[in-house]
Amino acid sequence: MKIRPPQQPRIFEYDSQCPYFEDGRISTSEYIIPAPGQTEKYHELLARGYRRAGHVFYRNVCKDCSACKPLRLETGSFIMSAGQKRTLRNNKDVRIEIRPSPSLSTEKVMLYEEYLSRKHANGIDGKGGDPFSALFTLHAGYDHIIEMNYYIGGKLIAVGIVDEAEDALSSNYFYYDTGYLDRRPGVFSVLQEISLAGSMGKKYYYLGFYIEENRKMSYKKHFRPNRVYVNGEWIEFLKDR
Repeated sequence: MKIRPPQQPRIFEYDSQCPYFEDGRISTSEYIIPAPGQTEKYHELLARGYRRAGHVFYRNVCKDCSACKPLRLETGSFIMSAGQKRTLRNNKDVRIEIRPSPSLSTEKVMLYEEYLSRKHANGIDGKGGDPFSALFTLHAGYDHIIEMNYYIGGKLIAVGIVDEAEDALSSNYFYYDTGYLDRRPGVFSVLQEISLAGSMGKKYYYLGFYIEENRKMSYKKHFRPNRVYVNGEWIEFLKDR
């Protein structure tokens, strides 16, 4: 009887126009299509700077640019700033529903389309395409997705997609009603996800890529203390608030 060797993950690179800068630079992403059982080791991939999109994992490996830095913090060491505490108080009327498995609805599709039209006027994160297909990718592709739905009264105002790994939670995507920008929904969602990670006994919380030169990505430095992944190491990265 032949014994088949274990299936190996497929790894490939893909070049595209960088979605974070408008100067024409090209980004190179390394993708992993996982082998059976490899998703259970997602914590190891997170620790090496990978993120998830649908059923694949990826990280940026650009040859001439190192602006994107994965950022994480230890949940037990996190200290809220005065501004973050104020954001919590300003959203004390928000009800959060945590779902252990994601689902789609007409309400979420409409919220997502409105979010794209206001925050990403050039298409899905500037790439164009079908909003429903993109939304389905966000809500599927991994067995340990946690969905966090945010309500004011009976109105859905935001949805957060969080990936659970063995020792961590990873913030995957967050879309919201832009009519509530004065409540700082992005900051509020991160605070809620850090709290969830702590309550679940997770050591780490991953915020995705930090990019100092990109206003939409640079706010992450204010969640402290934090570390960034540089040259294969997580190094301390404290910035002024």
